[in-house]
Amino acid sequence: MQKRIGTMAKRMYFPMILMGFMIVMLAFVIGYFNSQTASAYFAQSKVLRETTLMTQRAVIESTGLWLPYFKFLGFGLLLGGIVMALRVIIDSLLNAGKEVMGQLPEQKRPQAPTPPWYAKAMPLVMMAGELIFIVALFISIQLAGAARAVFANPLPAIDTAGAGSALLLQLQTIQSTAVWLVPFKFLAVSTEFVAIAMGLATIIYILKAQTQMLDKGIDVVRSSGQVQDDKIHLDSRRSNVDKIAA
Repeated sequence: MQKRIGTMAKRMYFPMILMGFMIVMLAFVIGYFNSQTASAYFAQSKVLRETTLMTQRAVIESTGLWLPYFKFLGFGLLLGGIVMALRVIIDSLLNAGKEVMGQLPEQKRPQAPTPPWYAKAMPLVMMAGELIFIVALFISIQLAGAARAVFANPLPAIDTAGAGSALLLQLQTIQSTAVWLVPFKFLAVSTEFVAIAMGLATIIYILKAQTQMLDKGIDVVRSSGQVQDDKIHLDSRRSNVDKIAA
């Protein structure tokens, strides 16, 4: 399982970063055109805006609901790509340590460090964050559709709608959902940063463990070298004794 995750990390970290950057850039372009629509809308008189330009108002309101979550999905992919890159670094450190220790005799080889539990949890936490981003975007798109339906009506009709009317119920849903959807979005951001922190903590753990492992390996090499020197010295003394005896 962990090998599959490592292979997936090598293949996916760059595409995730690239895709996230492209989504953020696309969100910027959409936001720019929406700002032009808003500029043209608010350049008109209040009466004209409230009674005639309902389509423009609906576009402005609906885009303002889903676009931030689309942008944060791109930001989440960027963070997810960083998490995957950290996983690649962790695997490289572990493989480098095993390669170095592989030069020692197997019976005297120090044990390679085992990654901590949060190293295995890191990809799952990252994917949980991505899932939250996707859910938030899906909900925001639903709200954007409701906003289009509401603001397709003249503003006086919305303002004079009676309690319990369909217009007010839709407006209530939009406003109440938008309130909790913002912290939900930042929950996803926090989850991604937790995954990054797990990756960095794993790297620190492995570096410390490998430093200790290398110290043990150096001691093994030194002790092996001392034994070899003692053996050579003993053989030399035996040779001299044999020569004297002869």
